[in-house]
Amino acid sequence: MVDGLAALGCRIGELLALDWGKIDFAAGTIAIEGTVIRVKDVGLIVQPHTKSEAGMRTVMPPGWYVETLKRRHAESESKWVYPTSTGTLRDPDDTRAFLREAVEGTAWEGLHPHAFRHLVATELDGQGLTAREIADYLGHEQVSMTQDVYMNRGIVSSSAAEALANMQLEG
Repeated sequence: MVDGLAALGCRIGELLALDWGKIDFAAGTIAIEGTVIRVKDVGLIVQPHTKSEAGMRTVMPPGWYVETLKRRHAESESKWVYPTSTGTLRDPDDTRAFLREAVEGTAWEGLHPHAFRHLVATELDGQGLTAREIADYLGHEQVSMTQDVYMNRGIVSSSAAEALANMQLEG
């Protein structure tokens, strides 16, 4: 799951809603088209849409993650990519608690699954993707959300100096 969060930057419910039919191994793409929710008196279901219309997206994750999924798929007996030990849907709340417990007492203590969205945005920004490209990958409706909340600011860069290098003022 940690690999999935780090490769996709998706919400935990979106990750847990992934079924094998949403993965096109030949194209190397994943369709993120739902999220796991709990419905009173029903239990866990996959809601057939994400948080926003922009969240309904197909992404091309890094090759290392696609290879990881191929190995998982070969061993899987469930329709879900990240099922419980009995092959059913995982509860996002229980999964958050499990991850908190797994990192307790380590340098990662306090890590929340949503932090991976920030990690992915920061890495994509550092690799030169535009805010629009990052927003599309994360499934944000507004590019401003990506810029204001997910992208780091105040990073020392030589870009401004290089852009102004040839400018000289008389005087």
